Amino acid sequence: MTPHTLVLFDSEGSVSNSSSSSVRQSPSNLYPFNILHPSFELRCGALRIFEKVQHQFPHLRLLFHASAPERKPHLASFQARFGQHGDKALRSGEDIFVLQGNIAPTAQLWQTLGDDIERLYTAHSLEHPILFTNDGQPFAAFLPKEAVERQGLPTLDAVTLFSSAVYEQTVRVEIADVQRLSYLWDAIAFNARAIQDDARFFAHTNSEALSAPGIFTMKPESITVGEGTTIAPLVVLDASKGAIIIGKNVEIQPHVSIFGPCFIGDNVVIKAASRIYEGTTLGEYSKVSGEIKNTIFQGFGNKQHDGCLGYSFIGEWVNLGAGTNVSDLKNNYGTIRARFSSDKSQEISTGLTSLGLLAGDHTKSAINTSFNTGTVTGISANVFAPSPEKFVPSFSWGGLSDSPVFEAEKAIELARTVMSRRKRQLTPEEETLLRIEFEQRV
Repeated sequence: MTPHTLVLFDSEGSVSNSSSSSVRQSPSNLYPFNILHPSFELRCGALRIFEKVQHQFPHLRLLFHASAPERKPHLASFQARFGQHGDKALRSGEDIFVLQGNIAPTAQLWQTLGDDIERLYTAHSLEHPILFTNDGQPFAAFLPKEAVERQGLPTLDAVTLFSSAVYEQTVRVEIADVQRLSYLWDAIAFNARAIQDDARFFAHTNSEALSAPGIFTMKPESITVGEGTTIAPLVVLDASKGAIIIGKNVEIQPHVSIFGPCFIGDNVVIKAASRIYEGTTLGEYSKVSGEIKNTIFQGFGNKQHDGCLGYSFIGEWVNLGAGTNVSDLKNNYGTIRARFSSDKSQEISTGLTSLGLLAGDHTKSAINTSFNTGTVTGISANVFAPSPEKFVPSFSWGGLSDSPVFEAEKAIELARTVMSRRKRQLTPEEETLLRIEFEQRV
């Protein structure tokens, strides 16, 4: 399947499975990541969702969309940060594929969708859109150019609203094996498999970095190392259970052990004596130390000291102070509950027995902070209580229910300072989102 145009839309604007309903899903599912980002920017595996699509179809025209008005600022921020200011409209005479932004686009999913499209074309000389569903809920659609020409060129709002008139006459196809990332813990649980799936996009070469003295490798054919990377002696790279993908200009210091599946992005620093276990993704420019397992660093994260971190999601520009530890298993081995507000009655079951910290962008923890299982923080939270609440709201100054609010101007100035240290600037679009969250917080 190679469409001419693919529309990737923010899943926060997706609709329910009722064909006659246009009620939108709650935008809080990917909290706290979704405070500052669209769903398709989420990193799961080695790549962000939109990057997976770009790697799968490097020559197609990729459009990004957010049909819900409250998600337009998030799309604008994404476009500013990633330079995605190209075409923003559909064209006639093109096959169009539409994909919800929180669907993990695996090799198996593309194969299944392509096979179904080919089968329906062959069997029916298809002139109607195909609507793909999972558990009855639409997540993708294919509009052949014949259908587009017959109905007239639709808008992006219309094609991303699966209950719109565009889909009145459709062929519905149920797909059983779909990885929908409804919550951040879904991305954590799927991360090891996603890394392995993404490995197909990286050349399996053993560079000179692997042949340096004192480096120990297991299954080196499953290890990829980018240019400019330096690996010190007494480093163990064990890819016997999954691929290890190491990007460009990475620094791995002595006495580090890394177990696959694992992804280490460009310009990452792994400090001496660290243990990086399977299912871990370290986004670009992160600096880490200590023990990390089954954890996603979206990018630009800091954990430069000892401490245990497992089954967690760490947003951008997060700094975990020395001795910060995260519990990811209850003493009774029970199912972990989490919440996205200060209302304790709103806890929901994650269905998991292992879940650590979900940290929003620009969150900071003081030395010796201990996070409980299933802790969630908003953005720009400063946590210095030794045992913070299980939910820490955005702009908290302390991490307790009665902590004061971190002033917006100070938080924005701090964000500018932190980002400048990595030669990044806070964009006006990001500042807008920070202020929107602050206004909702207070």
